Amino acid sequence: MKILSKKRLLRQAALMRRSPKQATSPLDRVYREIAVLKKLDHPNIVKLVEVLDDPVEDSLYMVFELVKKGEVLCIPTDKPLSEKRAWSVIRDSLLGLEYLHYQKIIHADLKPGNLLLTECGHVKIADLGVCNEFLGEDATMSNGSTAGTPAFRAPETLVLGKNVYCGRAADIWALGATLFSLIYGNVPFIANSIPLLYEKIKNDDVVFPDAPIISGDMRHCIIRMLEKEASRRITLPQLKIDPWVTSNGIYPLPSEDENCCLVQVDDEDINSVVRSIPKLDTLILIKTMLKNHSFGNPFLKGISGKAPQPGGSRLQKFVQAGRSNSAPGSYHMALDR
Repeated sequence: MKILSKKRLLRQAALMRRSPKQATSPLDRVYREIAVLKKLDHPNIVKLVEVLDDPVEDSLYMVFELVKKGEVLCIPTDKPLSEKRAWSVIRDSLLGLEYLHYQKIIHADLKPGNLLLTECGHVKIADLGVCNEFLGEDATMSNGSTAGTPAFRAPETLVLGKNVYCGRAADIWALGATLFSLIYGNVPFIANSIPLLYEKIKNDDVVFPDAPIISGDMRHCIIRMLEKEASRRITLPQLKIDPWVTSNGIYPLPSEDENCCLVQVDDEDINSVVRSIPKLDTLILIKTMLKNHSFGNPFLKGISGKAPQPGGSRLQKFVQAGRSNSAPGSYHMALDR
């Protein structure tokens, strides 16, 4: 579950560059993007199952499918992936990223921790954000619209006074930094502070450790992904036919037409995308109590060592009143709704 601030989402949506014909409000934009995210359907993208809104709180809850084996690699690590395994991870990631870009969605936070491993060994891209939709063919994004993880940010996103950048190119940089991390166990640029890290990302060349030894094709691929100048950086279509990615053409990736299908949303999708759940924390508490057949708060037991006695709290009285005053099973149905 990803918990987002509605106020922050509205600020981000208001900052996004709009075409002259676009007159939608920030809230309309947020709901439309969520509707698109909910309709995404690709084997290399984590599925958004439900979006819940607590009207009295600032939180918006995005519920994603559970990918049980977790992230492909936790960095830093002394046990990085082999080149063959990293090759498989990047190929899956490229197909997922191509699908997102086809929907005009920039991920903006690609890293090993957001690449999740299925039980079948395939990779799914996780942690999709809202307000990361780009406009126009140049994939322009605003620097105020997204942040990302410092060690994986592209140089062009760090330039003072530069308010826009190409989102597609920034995602390719992050994927290049991810590939470097998968094979060497740590990020390509390391510093003791964020400002120093940003200076290294902008100015320093990539230094390849002596071990492990990687193929020349892989090294060249990483260098092209971590090109400082965004306009000269390898693009996703070029990556899909790169000699390292395809093993010199032996294992070609599916074409864009084979891999992508455009998601369309209508007014009904947008209006029904969010479920309003008053006091979500209370709902979770009540459902847990019902499941345990107990009216003691189950979340206090681990803290105090013993559960509170039933019948004392307003919540407990509310549930007990519902049980005694309602028809059998009616309060279960109300909670499910």
